[in-house]
Amino acid sequence: MTAHARALGMRPQEAIDAVLGLLRARGQRITGARSAVIEALARIGGHPGAEEILRWVREHHPTVHRATVYRTLDTLSELGVVTHVRIGDGASTYHLALNPARPAHLHAKCRDCGRIVDLPGDLLNPVVERLARDGEFELDPAHIALSGRCVGCRGTAR
Repeated sequence: MTAHARALGMRPQEAIDAVLGLLRARGQRITGARSAVIEALARIGGHPGAEEILRWVREHHPTVHRATVYRTLDTLSELGVVTHVRIGDGASTYHLALNPARPAHLHAKCRDCGRIVDLPGDLLNPVVERLARDGEFELDPAHIALSGRCVGCRGTAR
C-alpha cells in the first residue's frame, strides 16, 4: 500500500479506483498501460523506482512494453496522479498522488544507507510561503528528496 493510500486508510484496490476516478473526472482515457502502472504503484507500496514498476507490470501484464511503462509514468506524472521524486544520482521513485493539490508527504533520503523516509506534507510550508511572498521563487518540494542521515545511521556513527 502506498504512503498516500495508507494515510487515507485505503486498500490497494481503493487507491486504484480513486486514481482511475480522478482520470475519468478529467476526461482522460483509461488505457491498459495506465491501469497496469497505477495497479503496480498501488500494490508495490513503498517508493519503487521505474525498474521495479516495470518488473511488476511485465510480470502481471506481459503485453505492456518497457517503453510504454516509462511513457505512461511520465504521462501520469504530467496529469498529476503520479508523483515522481528525485532521490539523487538521477534516480526517481514514484507513488500515486491521491490528492494532487496537496502532497500527503515529502521525502528524505539517508545519504549513508539510502533509506527513504516519509516526512509530513506540510513540513516546508513556511519556506514555500516565504518564497512565494518574496516573489523570487515558487518551491515545489514534493518532487525532490531532502538529504540527511536516518536515525539508524546516526546511531551507528558515534
